[in-house]
Amino acid sequence: MSKKPSALEVGFMQVWRMIAGDQYPFPKREIRFHPKRMWRFDFAWEAHRVAVEMEGGVMSFPVKCNTCGRDVYRKNKRTGKAERVYAAMGAHTRSAGFQNDCEKYNAAASLGWRVLRYSIGDLEKRPVQMIKEIAALLAKGPRVDMETQSELFE
Repeated sequence: MSKKPSALEVGFMQVWRMIAGDQYPFPKREIRFHPKRMWRFDFAWEAHRVAVEMEGGVMSFPVKCNTCGRDVYRKNKRTGKAERVYAAMGAHTRSAGFQNDCEKYNAAASLGWRVLRYSIGDLEKRPVQMIKEIAALLAKGPRVDMETQSELFE
């Protein structure tokens, strides 16, 4: 059973329909790609080994002081200048989430997947280019079958 699509994923699906139309197949959602792990792609064209991950929570915001409400600054050890401190909003931009994503994407590459990662900025500012990038990979045709490389993870 797949999870409900996020607003970012719904936006991607709308852009795909508008720009790609019937030229390319519509991707499947929440595809499990690894023979042992439960990792899933947001969108995938399985026969082509192309996946799209919509990266939510990639924006950051200034950290505020709990007492006075002002932005927090710290001294840069290299330059000696004061720099505003920022916090990441999404789990995937924090240390553990980022590390897990690295492991997931490296495993996907080892299995012959070509993974494209996009953010809300891509969806809003360059949707046509985003779809062209995906279409270019789809145009290269199908890729090696996952079962032929599953021994990498035994």
